[in-house]
Amino acid sequence: MNIICIIPARLHSTRLERKLLLPLGEKSILQHVYDNCMNVPEFSDVIIATDSQEIATHCNIFGAKVIMTQSNHESGTDRIYEALLKNGVDADVVVNVQADEPFLTSSHIQSIVKGHIESTYDVCTGICTITDESEYTSQSVVKVVIDNYDCAMYFSRAPIPMHRDSDFSTSTIIYKHIGVYSYKLDVLQYFTELPQSTYESIEKLEQLRLLEKGKKYLCIKLDYDGFGIDTPDDYQQALNRLHK
Repeated sequence: MNIICIIPARLHSTRLERKLLLPLGEKSILQHVYDNCMNVPEFSDVIIATDSQEIATHCNIFGAKVIMTQSNHESGTDRIYEALLKNGVDADVVVNVQADEPFLTSSHIQSIVKGHIESTYDVCTGICTITDESEYTSQSVVKVVIDNYDCAMYFSRAPIPMHRDSDFSTSTIIYKHIGVYSYKLDVLQYFTELPQSTYESIEKLEQLRLLEKGKKYLCIKLDYDGFGIDTPDDYQQALNRLHK
């Protein structure tokens, strides 16, 4: 089975400008993500897809394979499909790893890939438990509710499930979404043929595009205490964690 990893990488970000190029120790945030993906043995290729020449030049420094894409994509998944076409479509599974997840290790990514290979689901992604109320209430942390078969029922920036009759409690399992998607090729193509969906537009969450069409997201539970870097506070937290 041919499995390709593509990392969508935009230079500009609303909440933390040029975040992927910010240093985290001796590497940029983007290089940490790339190196972790390179250590996943199931990947036959790892590609960075970007519309930024500055990011492409940065990637050349650490030897990453880069494909330039258009700048008008609505989501990272739309971007990775263009990169896949330019690379020559030769994949059974395409894995989209978010470029702002430097603490997502190769073992975490491998667990998602293996879970997808062993299943019949359309898409596979990662989740972990939320134990901090600040994450539960933060709009930058995406929450997910799953069914009895570990498939996503809904993703939201809002605190879900909402505790109607009590305050936040760790006695209720609440899950955070982790920025990795493993797509079967036909499902990835279908995603790009769809217009941006209603809830996707409202929540600014691309995974809702397929979910609204009835596609299934298998959620792999990971032992993960990391986080994506979306805001200046996230970046400071990442620096603090690095220097502990």
